[in-house]
Amino acid sequence: MSGPRRLPSWLALVFAAAGGFALDLASPSVAWWPAGMIGALLILASVWHQRAMLGCVAGAVAGAAFWLPHISWLTLYLGPIPWLALSTVMIAWFALFGLLAAITTRALNALRWPLWARILAQAFAVAGLWVLREQLQSTWPYGGFAWGRLAHTVAESPLVSVVSWIGFAGLTGAMALACALIIAVAFGRGRSLPAVALVSLLTVSAVSCGLLVTPAPLESLGSVRVAAVQGNSKSGIFDDRENGDVFQDHLDTTRTLIEQLEASDQTVDVIVWPENSAEFQITELHERLRALRALSRRADAPIVVGAILRDEGEVYTNSSLVISASSSIDERYDKRRPVPFAEYMPNRDFFHALVPDLVDLVQLDYAFGQRSAVLTVPTRNGDVLACIAICSDVIFDEHVVAMSADGAEVMFAQTNNADFGETDESAQQLQIARLRAVETGRALVNISTVGTSAIVAPDGSDLDALTPFTADAMVAEVPLVTGNTPAMTYGAGIAALWMVIGITGVLLAGAIRLAKRTRG
Repeated sequence: MSGPRRLPSWLALVFAAAGGFALDLASPSVAWWPAGMIGALLILASVWHQRAMLGCVAGAVAGAAFWLPHISWLTLYLGPIPWLALSTVMIAWFALFGLLAAITTRALNALRWPLWARILAQAFAVAGLWVLREQLQSTWPYGGFAWGRLAHTVAESPLVSVVSWIGFAGLTGAMALACALIIAVAFGRGRSLPAVALVSLLTVSAVSCGLLVTPAPLESLGSVRVAAVQGNSKSGIFDDRENGDVFQDHLDTTRTLIEQLEASDQTVDVIVWPENSAEFQITELHERLRALRALSRRADAPIVVGAILRDEGEVYTNSSLVISASSSIDERYDKRRPVPFAEYMPNRDFFHALVPDLVDLVQLDYAFGQRSAVLTVPTRNGDVLACIAICSDVIFDEHVVAMSADGAEVMFAQTNNADFGETDESAQQLQIARLRAVETGRALVNISTVGTSAIVAPDGSDLDALTPFTADAMVAEVPLVTGNTPAMTYGAGIAALWMVIGITGVLLAGAIRLAKRTRG
């Protein structure tokens, strides 16, 4: 009896490398979205029905081919060590996926089930394992890294609206399932023409339906006119600047904006500055506060700024504040998930012994914020509930939960991308933010110190955008909505279901292997 259909070892590794590379092509700067599906197809083909060790190696090769170029922007100022360290962790998750996918598909192929049942069992199990890998890498270690997910690749594709119904993990699962069905049919044992035709028809039909999906509708609350200011400041860790330079750049650009508005007899309801734009301890620098309040009074609009704050007991936070013409600052958000090795140093003594120069760059350990991410922004036409996402906040699904709980009507995503220069990092982040806007059905104002900055509509299109590395402002009439998309309500449950399916497939494969050994 011949063994299960699978690729020769050498070809499996070629497919794995090509698949990982294709996944990266689906992200900026190329951003050719079909490459994401092609990459997933090639990666699944490389591990399908393979022996455990080859599946593990193929997964590692795919992970390396994807992650090493995908986050190469880490090397720009910090050198190879952080890049290799983070890539190694991400590659390990890919290797584990390859191992489990190989074991599971091989074991399920041995079942004495009808062909269609084996194909479905394999495809759903592997799709579940893909989602499980992404969810685990987004959680561990040190809070995880929710970057480079399969769903991100369709942020600028006709499939983007699907995310508003099933969420990031649900979209990843659906894409992986479509690819897995094709591979399961291609490698199936005892293939029959009707079974192959049926599964192929179902897969093509499902993808075609996805192209026709429109975003989930939400109740409109009107609109708000938003201005967002990109100061083009020297905000990177190694930039040569004086204290106050970043603040002054954004102040000057805001003054120019207000002058242009006054000249054209236009107004805005709120002005948004990027992360860290007000620099350190703005709450105690009265001259800077007076300058901000004067601008707020002149524009008749509050200004949402990013700042580094120090509380009692030398507790530091990466925060967002609503500054208006009044004397009080009532609304504040502190970033809930500071970035490890950048905004705080976990296990500082241990890592200092290994790479002291890099560890010493992280001088402050930001606290994990406990405040609501939804701030009340008072405008001339009434209060606006804005969900604040500071930098990497936007990549984590838990922010959707925060929005749902506290009734956000719009999103303000404040970020500082100066440390990554003209690499793809900021464009990759905007790609994720664009998908998040569609998932939540809310407009998203993505404003950076240097770019890439854009105001994204709930359908993922740009309402306005700025050229990176220019001092400028963007203005748009931004819709306000209330309610939850199905993704916001059921997305976490869908993610959990996919993970359960993946784990069930592994457990079933383990039981099959154990039974086979017992009989042998």
